[in-house]
Amino acid sequence: MEDKKEALTKEEWSKYCQIGLLERIKKDIDRDMVTCWSKELLRLTSIGEHCCEIGCGTGQTSAYLAKYGRIITAIDYSEDSLILLNELAKCIGCKINTKCIDATEEMPFRKNEFDTIFHCGLLEHFEKQERISMLKNWRNYTKRMISMVPNAASLPYRIGKKILEDAGKWGYGLEIPQSSMIDEFITAGYSDIQEYTIGTEHALRFLPQEHYLRDVFVKLLEEGYNLDDMWQGYLLVTIGISSS
Repeated sequence: MEDKKEALTKEEWSKYCQIGLLERIKKDIDRDMVTCWSKELLRLTSIGEHCCEIGCGTGQTSAYLAKYGRIITAIDYSEDSLILLNELAKCIGCKINTKCIDATEEMPFRKNEFDTIFHCGLLEHFEKQERISMLKNWRNYTKRMISMVPNAASLPYRIGKKILEDAGKWGYGLEIPQSSMIDEFITAGYSDIQEYTIGTEHALRFLPQEHYLRDVFVKLLEEGYNLDDMWQGYLLVTIGISSS
């Protein structure tokens, strides 16, 4: 399957982070109806932990973690993203430190300033050497790195993505799913690496409502199969310890 497209510009990404999303995101957080990756990051972190989200997008994950006692710094290169997150933080009564920073550049943080740096849906928009370079740079600022990128082994996501691309309806530009990030983590200087997938149900959203593959996966989930353990989750989660 072909995954090559042009990367979106800053302005094109900003349309996904408009202030008009504020009320919906707040309601989702209030009702605990957040994304699977937000819930997984809550599980992986602890109250009082200093965390930094690189590429915070709509801000849902950072706000959700802040609500539950994580000390959050969030960065993005889109001003619209940070405006949305700052308003969201006010609405839920949380303090979040936001900075407008390009993730490909050096950052104004101290060595090991954060217990955890995480990013969800960021690295897949870059080529391999760029990904390694960013992981290596970010290692200086954290004790632990959590990466979440689309999973190349997820059939619903991959086939749904191809259907959308063929129909001219894919809206995320260059997106290169990965079957593993372990080698890149090792090259970037991380150790004690673990990897798994999450979000099979979310992957189904990429398929047309009446697609036969969607019906098959829904049936398997209803029958109790843990398809995340079978590497069908939408996101590949890679966790490594910084050796800096």
